Parts: sequence; structure tokens; C-alpha cells
Amino acid sequence: MSGIRFEFDPTCVGEIMHSEKVRGALKAEADRIAPLARSIARSEGLEEFADSIEVVEEIRPRGRPTAAVVADREDATDHEHGTASTPRRRILGRAAHTRIDGLT
Repeated sequence: MSGIRFEFDPTCVGEIMHSEKVRGALKAEADRIAPLARSIARSEGLEEFADSIEVVEEIRPRGRPTAAVVADREDATDHEHGTASTPRRRILGRAAHTRIDGLT
């Protein structure tokens, strides 16, 4: 039985990671998660937190591109993970899992 043989060349991974298609797919997914996070924040009465949520694209030190949904506030970590005086809300985490779990 003959067929097509494919051999993966690991030297092309960097080129693939930096391609417009890969970076576009990362950004598109983050762009779908961000409105969910804003909606969750607003539903919990955190209007200023919702307004601080944005998508940030970057290249990691070893060359891996990322697109992340972040809240640009000093107290963002407190709202996400909780403290002694701030309840744990996991707004960004819940929005990401909603997308990952296929509920949207």
C-alpha cells in the first residue's frame, strides 16, 4: 500500500508561528473572549473593570506570539484571584472557559 509520506521539519515552526494566519487566529479568539469578560464584569456591577478589559498582542521572549485578554487596572489581580478584602471573581478565567467549553 503506497501513500503520501510526510516528514515534519521543526526548523519551520518559527515561520509558522509568526505567520499572519496563526497570529490572526490568536487575535480572533481573544477578540471573542473579551466581550464575554466585559459582560461578566458588568453583570457583577464592575463597570470600571469591564472598561479596562482589552486584547493585547505580544511576542514572548522565545518567539511565541500571543494574544491575551487583560484587565489594565491595579486591582485586576485582586478581582480575578481574590484577597482578604476582595472576593474572588475570576472574570477573565470564566470568560475564557466559556469559550473553551463551547458554550458560546
